[in-house]
Amino acid sequence: MKFAEINLLSELAKPEFKDLRAAMNERKFVATEMIADPLSIAGDGMTKPDESAAGSVFIVKEGRLRVFLAAEGKEFTLSTLEAGDIYTSHTGTFVQALTPGVLLTTSIPVFHTYMRDIPQVSKVMVRILGNMLKSTFGIIDDLVFGDASTRLAAFLLSVAKEESGRSIARLGMTGEQLAQHVGSTRQTVSTLLNDMVRSGILFRVKRGVFEVIDPARLEELTK
Repeated sequence: MKFAEINLLSELAKPEFKDLRAAMNERKFVATEMIADPLSIAGDGMTKPDESAAGSVFIVKEGRLRVFLAAEGKEFTLSTLEAGDIYTSHTGTFVQALTPGVLLTTSIPVFHTYMRDIPQVSKVMVRILGNMLKSTFGIIDDLVFGDASTRLAAFLLSVAKEESGRSIARLGMTGEQLAQHVGSTRQTVSTLLNDMVRSGILFRVKRGVFEVIDPARLEELTK
């Protein structure tokens, strides 16, 4: 459940982006910290009072964040932000840290200035927004029409990476956080993971780390 596949940290390292990188400030955060809260009394929804009242754009330099909606005591995870991902405080969504990390932040007006004056920035942002829109429709479809097993399977496929010829899914979150991420309960998610292990789809390497043994069957669970 990622909004975009473009890593902006790689883009910021390019010479044409040096001025934009210089305009961004680093901000550290701790696990469970609320990065953006639409219910906050702050003018831009950010929980830090030192942010610009005009709102802020932030790029994740280190760590992982969860983007979610909350209503009537329920939470619906939209995405996980990781290193290189970009987001803004003006979305009406909650953003909470899953791990400690660092953000690169700047105000929305400053970011708009660089989008206007540097063509390369605009081109990259158009690609990112297109990816985000496509991903958002997929996320909404999963939330409306999918069940917990479908969302869990999709999440496992999204985080699985090749490591020494093996497909390894590092969850990077607690059982409770994973349950919130897929819109289910901790007990249900634990049962689903155990079922996948017993059926040979997954192999539990250690706590929070699984090897995807049968990616085709895992893919079938997402349909």
